[in-house]
Formats: sequence, C-alpha cells, structure tokens
Amino acid sequence: MGAYSRLQVRQIREVNQREIRSRTASGLAGILMVACLFWWWGLLAEDWPDLQSVALSSALIPTFFVARHWAERKPTVSAALVLSGCLATAVLSPTLLPREAVAPLLVLPGMAAAGLLGLPAGLGLTVLVLLLAVADLAGTGLLLGAQVLLVYLAVWAVLSPRDSVLDWSWLRSAEATYLAEQLRDRQGELNKALAALHVAYQLLERSNRELAVAHQEAEEARRLKEEFAANVSHELRTPLNIILGFAEIMHRASATYGAIEWPPMLRRDVAEIWRSACYISELVDDILELARVDALRMPVKRELSDLAAIIQETVSLAERLVDGKAISLELDLGPGLPPLYLDRTRMRQVLLNLLTNAIRFTDAGTVRVSAVARDEDVLVTVSDSGVGIPAHELELIFREFYRAQGPGERGGKGLGLAIARRFVQLHGGRIWAESRMGSGSQFHFTIPLQGKQVSKLAGHLSASVPGSHSIPVLAVSLGGHEQAYGFLARHLDGFDVIPASRPESVAELLDRHHPRALLVEGPLPQVATEAERLAESLPPGVPIIATTLPAPSVMGADECFDALLGKPVTRERLLSVLRRFVQSGSVLVVDDDRGFVQLVRRMLLSSETHFDVRWAYEGAEALEKLRAAPADVVLLDMVMEPMSGAEVARAIRQEEAFAGIPIVGVTGATGLRDEARISWVQVSKRGGMRDAEALSVLRAILEGARAEYVVSEPSGSRRTAAGPGTLACASAP
Repeated sequence: MGAYSRLQVRQIREVNQREIRSRTASGLAGILMVACLFWWWGLLAEDWPDLQSVALSSALIPTFFVARHWAERKPTVSAALVLSGCLATAVLSPTLLPREAVAPLLVLPGMAAAGLLGLPAGLGLTVLVLLLAVADLAGTGLLLGAQVLLVYLAVWAVLSPRDSVLDWSWLRSAEATYLAEQLRDRQGELNKALAALHVAYQLLERSNRELAVAHQEAEEARRLKEEFAANVSHELRTPLNIILGFAEIMHRASATYGAIEWPPMLRRDVAEIWRSACYISELVDDILELARVDALRMPVKRELSDLAAIIQETVSLAERLVDGKAISLELDLGPGLPPLYLDRTRMRQVLLNLLTNAIRFTDAGTVRVSAVARDEDVLVTVSDSGVGIPAHELELIFREFYRAQGPGERGGKGLGLAIARRFVQLHGGRIWAESRMGSGSQFHFTIPLQGKQVSKLAGHLSASVPGSHSIPVLAVSLGGHEQAYGFLARHLDGFDVIPASRPESVAELLDRHHPRALLVEGPLPQVATEAERLAESLPPGVPIIATTLPAPSVMGADECFDALLGKPVTRERLLSVLRRFVQSGSVLVVDDDRGFVQLVRRMLLSSETHFDVRWAYEGAEALEKLRAAPADVVLLDMVMEPMSGAEVARAIRQEEAFAGIPIVGVTGATGLRDEARISWVQVSKRGGMRDAEALSVLRAILEGARAEYVVSEPSGSRRTAAGPGTLACASAP
C-alpha cells in the first residue's frame, strides 16, 4: 500500500488499541479490586493480621478503583495504575505471602502488560519481576521463575494469533476505508462530470436554438441580398444599356442618323464612350456576382494577355480622375514583360482601384505605376506621394468596408482594395502595402508567370493549362435564355463558348469551328430528347454534353414568355432573338423607360432587316395597341408600373387572338430561382467512347462532384435513361 494507506493502518491501530487498553484496564481493575477486597477481608478476619499485608491491600483497593473509573476516559493512566498495582503486588508478595501463593502473583504483571501494552511488553515485565522477586525465594527461586516464564509463554502462544488476526483486520479495514474514500472521490468527480454535462447540454440546446435563429437570419439575409442584387441590377443596367446602346449605334452605325459628316475627334470620343460603357458593364456584372457567390470562387476568364497594354490602357482611364489636381501620372514598365495568362477585365479593375485610391489620397505630387518581370512572377507597384497610411492599418485596409483613418474625409466605400485583393488572389498572386505617414504609399501585387505547356506524350492537356488559344465549345440554349451563354463564358475557364442561336445552325457551326464538344442546355426532358436527336444527326465522334443550367426567374411567369433577353441589350443579340421568330414585321416594344424604347427603335432602324416598330409605355396601353393591330413580336420589359411585365404577359396569353404572338421578356435582374441548380449532366458520343476517354470523363465527374447527405430522405429522385456511349450524372434539385 502507499503512504496514505499505511497512515490509515496506523490510525486504525491506534484507535483500536486505545479501545482494547480501555476495556482490558477496566476488566483487570475490577477483578483485582474484588480480589483485594477479599484479601483485605481475610486479613481482618485473622486474630493477628500482618500489618504490611493489610496496608498493601488497603492501598491496592483505591488504586484499582481509580483505574476502573478512568479506564474509558483516560485508558493510558488507567493502564499505568493497573500495572503499578500488579507490579507492587508481585514484588512484595515473596516477603508477605507463603511460597505457594507467590507464583500466581508473579505471572500477573506480565499477563496484565501483555493485554494492555502487547506481548513484547508483557515478556519484558515478566522478566523484570522474576529478577526482582526470585532472589527472595531461597532455593526454589529458579524453579519458580521457570514455571512463571513457562506460563507466560503459554499466554503468548494463546494471544499471538489474536494479535495477528487483529493486525490483518486493521489492514483490511484500512484498505476498505481507503477504497471507500477513493469511491467517494470518484463519485464526487462523477457528480461534477454529470453536472458539467448537464450544463453543457443546456448550453448545447441554447446554441442549437441560437444556431437555428442565426440560420433563419442568414437565409433571410441571403434572400434580401439577392433581392437587392436583382433590384440594383435592373436599376443599373437600364440606364447603362441606354448609354451603351446609343454609343454602339453612333460608333458602328452612324448612318442611322443620316448623311452627317462626323469629325474624327467626335468619332474618337464616341468610340471612347462606347469602350468605357462596355468596361463598366463588365464591372457591373462582376460586382453583382459578388453579391451571389464568394469572391474567392468567382470564375476567372484567363486569356494570354499583354500586361503592359492593360497597364497603359488603365493609366489612360485614370488620367480623367486627376480632375485638375497637381498630380503627374508616370509609367515605368520594365523591359521584356512576358505575356501573362490572366483575366483582362479583373486585372484592369485591380489597377484602376489602386490608381483611384492613390489619386484620392494625393493632393499634389506623383502617382507612378511600375512593372518588372522576376524569376517566377511579375511585380506591379502603384506608388504615390500622398498622405500615407498608419502602420497599424496596413493589414486592415484590405478588409471589406474598412476606410483608413487618415486626415480628412477622402470618400470611398472601403471596397476597392478588398476587391483588388480578391482578384489578385484569384490569379494566384498576393498583394500588400507599404507606407509612411506623410511620405506616400506603395501597393505591390504579383502575378505568376505563364505555366509551361505539357507535352501530349506526357499526358492530356487540361483546359486550365495556360495557352495561347482558348478551346472552342459550341453551346445551344433550348430555352432561349441568352444569359446561359454569358453564364458559361464566365464560368468555363479556358474555353471559348460559341453560341448557336438555334439547333438548326449547329451542323454549320460544327463544320466551321471544329469545337471540342457540343453543349446543349435546356429544361428536362426536352434537353435529353434534343441531345439524342443531335447525336443521331451530327457526324460521329462529336461529344455532346446535355445539361440544365440555372435560368433567370421572371416572377413566376416563365411559361408566358418564348424567350428572355438580359440587359444590357446589344443590337446583335436583339436581332438574333427576334429572327428566331420573324425575319421582318412589326415589333411592339413595351417599356416604361422612354430612353430604352428609343434605343430599341434606333437598333432596329439601323439593321438591314425592315422592322415596323411600335411602342407602349405601360401594360394597358400595350393591350389596347395589340387589340387595334396585333404585332408579330412583343418585346416586353419585366419591371413596369402599374402592371408588371409578368401581368402583361398573362393578360396577352389569356386572349385567344394573341395566342400565337411570341413574347420576348427583357430583364436587367440577375436573380435566380431558389431551387435553380445544375441538377443533370449527360455526356454522349455517337459511336461510343474509348475506355480511356470514358474513364477520363468519369474521373472529372468524380473529382468535381460533392456528396451532400441530409437527415431526411429526399421526397423524390429523378431517373435518367442513358443509351450506349452515354455517361449520365443526375442529382436531386
């Protein structure tokens, strides 16, 4: 046992020995007191009593009485009194009593000591008595001593097993006490653990409730964010579409305005307006897409680009931001800048954001843009001589909506640097800032160099491997959603998406472009049927990928529209959609924005095809004009007052006279249906696929697919039939 257990044994032994000493002293004192009384009585009954014996017995009676009285309260004192009386009797008995009465009295001290103090103490006291008393027993002292010693050894033999059993029981009692204490401690720890678990369970329940509330709030925030993105999209794209559309007509079809001689400077200004409007339109698409997906997972349309040309173009745009300040824009491009595989629009946005920030915080001085090629990347630096940035804010300024606490209010919403950082990260680079207060700032970012081409002998070229040309892919949207082509073009990095306006033109485009594959998009089951028809009609060996893509939601009235046209509307896209229904004829344009109506009129008048354009600025007026003279096509805006585009479309469909009129919806919203997901993909090839080709397709699907397990069983599943040479992948929406 350990030290703690030995201590317990000692304590238990002391307690038990005290109890034994108390009981033994009480018993011996009572017996000896009674014996002394009888002795005293016998001495008084004699005619001539021995006065020494009377005195001894008279002294022993109160001694043993006191010893018995104190046996329970003071067992040690009681034991000392008993032993003293026994020892005095044994020592004096040879001189007071006959020899035959001395032997029992000589054994008495040793027996009393053995019971009170233990067997070794009893043996020692017996030997002491024999040494003191045997000398007074002439002749027979040795024999008497041997008898006394033999009697005591007999007593030892009798009491020794008792002491061994007592020691064993005390040890077991100590172990039991120790185990009981350990059990009590463990029980206490268990109770604490149970109490902690109860508290943890309560905290978990509270966390679950708070998590459920937070989830509801997040869903509501997501819904509000998408509604905000859709509303802002419409509000931004409608006026932007007017600017872009008129600038395009003036730039590309100036003859629409008559035989006017346009000065060269005016033509250059109009061209610059048109290019800037195109650039802003692309930025609006990117910023609105930030509201829907995480920026670090946004698509990047990489192309082999001249970084020097992008920098020069962006610096030219930034010259207008100087706005009369005493600032000089300097450009320092190092020699031998290599072409880089990057997204031109997003890289231009990074540079423009940094230049805007530098000009905003510089009142006078220099803003310099430099670029130098290094071993593994290109380092671009935008430096200024402005007010500078405090050291503790150099990391904070790249956070969303954080504005540096510099002197004075400089404007800005705290998004420019955050967007720049994310766009740089999308290209695999990094961005950081250096600054000293009053000495200006330097913003650095890196773009990795173009990766090496992989030999065809070593393996297949991946679409994501940088190259000088994008891989062509032919796409046809069966639902007539023009946004599908833009969605694919933005998200299929490394591929050049070639739109096919109708399935009938697929064969001609295949022969002209020799694309990697044909991608057919549309709703089920129409897309599966059309994919099988195309597989039978097209030349063998062309992979056909059939899928469903997220389509714009038109406020629950998609069935009323024959096609959707997203803003900004270009002349080519407008004519392409209209020619799907009519080659010429009357077009009724319904929009409450008079500028957009004027833009559509200009676009149609500038085309080679003759269209008779009529217009209406609200739904009731459109219905009246249709009843007066039906149109061949209705071009209908989705957001109008007091009747929305969906309500106007339903009203047109309810009248039998207008049942065959195609309705093309025009929307600037980007919102998708909540349930809209890419839920079905099928890859087929006439003549079948080789083993290596099929395994490669399967590997790509398995690497891209992610399982999403839910607690409840899905309410339904979709089964898709696939023929020979077909790989199908479906997931429940």
